[in-house]
Amino acid sequence: MLSRTLSDGVVLIRAPAPGDDAILVAGRDDVFHRFMGEGDAHPSPTAVIVVDDEIVGWVDYDVDRTWLRSGEVNVGYSVFALHRGNGYATRAVELLLQHLADDTAFDTATLLIDSDNERSLALARRAQFDAHGELDGNQYWKRPVR
Repeated sequence: MLSRTLSDGVVLIRAPAPGDDAILVAGRDDVFHRFMGEGDAHPSPTAVIVVDDEIVGWVDYDVDRTWLRSGEVNVGYSVFALHRGNGYATRAVELLLQHLADDTAFDTATLLIDSDNERSLALARRAQFDAHGELDGNQYWKRPVR
């Protein structure tokens, strides 16, 4: 759980507030569904991504993947269509990694990315994740959080 607000001066991540789940669901589009599936009817990610006082997406991590090793988390994110291409997802992932480093005992973040998801593959490279082959037909990436 994110217990504080983090910002890099452009992007802010904060814990979800009541009513944010409706905004997150309304922000889903064909690209979201293609790579993320249907999505939860009441999403509760680790944090919402805020730019200029507007929610533009979310960032999350989980530990319930069978392929994760001790100390690892899997990171996920989504930015609404109108806000893609501005670097907000990369900035939000960096802020989430800061939270993981400062406030948790986790030491490694992972990304599992569909090979057709060019934007997410670019994010992995920009955020200095290292490619670790394939897992379940997706590209697998890792990066220390500290």
